[in-house]
Amino acid sequence: MADTRLAPDLDLEGLSPDEAFAVLGNGIRLDVVRVLWQANAAYEYDDGSDAVETLPYSELRRRVGVEDNGKFNYHLSKLEPHFVRRSDDGYRLSGAGKGIARTVIAVSGTDGAGFSADLDDDCPLCGGAVTVVYADQWLRVRCADCPGLFGDDAPAGTLFLTDFPAAGLSSRSAEEALATGLYRCALDITYSMFGVCRECAGPVSGAVSVCEEHDCSEGGPCATCGTPFPVWGETRCETCGFAKRLPVEMYVLGLVAVVGSFDVAEVGDLARSLAVAIDVLRRQVETEVTEDPLEVAVELDLETASYEVRLDDEMTVVGFDRRVRATG
Repeated sequence: MADTRLAPDLDLEGLSPDEAFAVLGNGIRLDVVRVLWQANAAYEYDDGSDAVETLPYSELRRRVGVEDNGKFNYHLSKLEPHFVRRSDDGYRLSGAGKGIARTVIAVSGTDGAGFSADLDDDCPLCGGAVTVVYADQWLRVRCADCPGLFGDDAPAGTLFLTDFPAAGLSSRSAEEALATGLYRCALDITYSMFGVCRECAGPVSGAVSVCEEHDCSEGGPCATCGTPFPVWGETRCETCGFAKRLPVEMYVLGLVAVVGSFDVAEVGDLARSLAVAIDVLRRQVETEVTEDPLEVAVELDLETASYEVRLDDEMTVVGFDRRVRATG
């Protein structure tokens, strides 16, 4: 996959990523975004309405706290039209401006937000003690007694990790934060499997890697790839670089949990419990790889339904079959 992350020639409505960073790298301009957000000066599309709220120029300048007209006009002009829009009635945020405001809110939790807590569930791989840790806006689940799932690509013992905005911790316990993180990861996977980045809506490309010498016969991770799983998928946004690397079975579980079973409550449990998801991966999933061309078939066998998902070498779904079992 080509590395196009923040490529200099990337054109976002005429504004390159470097230019966008430069525009927002000023306190007055960020204050303008903040004031317009707090004043609800924006289109209300996300509230089911196309109403427009604006803030008059004089009131905007007063709230931002800049007395010099020329100085304020200069910084305001830098925000137009990508982040701020002007009309006869005043100023409002654009969609991009609202996005910037939400990003600031998402990362503005308690200073030094973080926690570490032991989970009641034992490690589904080895039965060892499991800890959930939140630091640096990342949620990580680690086992103290085994190498975990990811081999050398993640810290030793890692069973699960995902980015998690600090604001999402404001009313959640460690267990609730983990459940939320699992749901978000499942939704991320579904976006990626449909070729859409959940961060920037850019196109997502994928690749499959297979450990040709995979051997877990001694109960630990494979000596060749360092993980319990022989087939891994990677998806990466071609625009912003948002990426995930997971066993292909995890991609399938995420896809099925979101789009495959609206009437099967059993699958919803896969996104609530890490232990349940990993147990299903180990006991109720069969993966088969065929060559020329490379295709990965993952069969998920649950009590109420079974699924077969087939992926090509670019992580594209080339087959999806759901079979519901008759109930007595």
